[in-house]
Amino acid sequence: MTFDWQWPAAGWIDRAEMLAIPAIDVADQALLAPQPQVSVLMLTRNHAAYLEQAVSSVLDQRIEGLVELLIGEYYSSDETLGVALALQQRHPELIRVIHAHRNVGIRSNFLRLVCRARAPLLALLEGDDYWTDPDKLSLQCALLADHPEHVAAAAKTDNRTQWLPSKPAYGLVDLLRRYAVHTSTLVIRAEHLQMYPRFPDNVCWDSMLLAYLMARGTCGYLDRSMSYYRRHRGGLWHNANRFRRLQMSWECVDAIDAFFFGRFSQVLLDRELWFLGMDFALPRTDPWGHWRQSIRLLPQILPRLWRRSPVRASSFLITILAQPVLFLCLSVRHKLALRHRFKTLLPWPDTSDS
Repeated sequence: MTFDWQWPAAGWIDRAEMLAIPAIDVADQALLAPQPQVSVLMLTRNHAAYLEQAVSSVLDQRIEGLVELLIGEYYSSDETLGVALALQQRHPELIRVIHAHRNVGIRSNFLRLVCRARAPLLALLEGDDYWTDPDKLSLQCALLADHPEHVAAAAKTDNRTQWLPSKPAYGLVDLLRRYAVHTSTLVIRAEHLQMYPRFPDNVCWDSMLLAYLMARGTCGYLDRSMSYYRRHRGGLWHNANRFRRLQMSWECVDAIDAFFFGRFSQVLLDRELWFLGMDFALPRTDPWGHWRQSIRLLPQILPRLWRRSPVRASSFLITILAQPVLFLCLSVRHKLALRHRFKTLLPWPDTSDS
């Protein structure tokens, strides 16, 4: 399965088109900071239970410059909009709420915030995550000031695996190979988002955003935890079934591959196999049900992999087919280890002379 997104045929979204995206801007212009240093862009949908904590983590930031917070609410089915409007009333000097009477989608919600942000730096934070370090913005602003080659800055995130070794900066190949930095830690130079490729409207929008940005510079990295990634059933990624997640991942990979005219196809194949390895790993709960579902998914996956690398496709197939044997061997080994440990803890009687 492949997705037919073509570049440069897809074209660019310019500032005029961004401003034309449906948007109701709820703000008290007289009270807002006149020249903010950082605009925090908070995308939120069905995050009513979490939004206040996310906003509080922005309010807790210790930073010398002024900050504005744009909450982009895209047609929630819960009380998210009401919570956002109440927060705006409590903090009119800081908060603007951008919403509409229909769901404009993830990409458009992001871009309608980008074009309305007034600061030279844009910090991203989705409404179900939150910042854990009150010095986050201050430290990242200083990092960008010291390194003009960085188009963005990022950091560690709690409750999320760090998929690449930490280093002072990541380049394009790093962030194409792995999903190494989370949106909740990103601070971006706004000058790089005056125009934006017409990427697919996909939950993996952040991976496409990073690919575009890394074509323009590097991403500075602070080896310090600064945010918390919340996993919950309402999340657009975790709430999707396995096949839908695969589809979204494939669309993202194919769009990035097309954007770079196939120059990084092998790097993106490595990324795809890394993701498949995580998705097809046997979980602790209902491993056999998961494996049977994996077998049913193989006809959808193998033709795509085979076209790109027959050797790696064959290796992947063998790995999946061997999973039950490996799982049983590990289970037996684990039980034997536990039995041995249990015996060493109990004062068994010596029966050698009986």
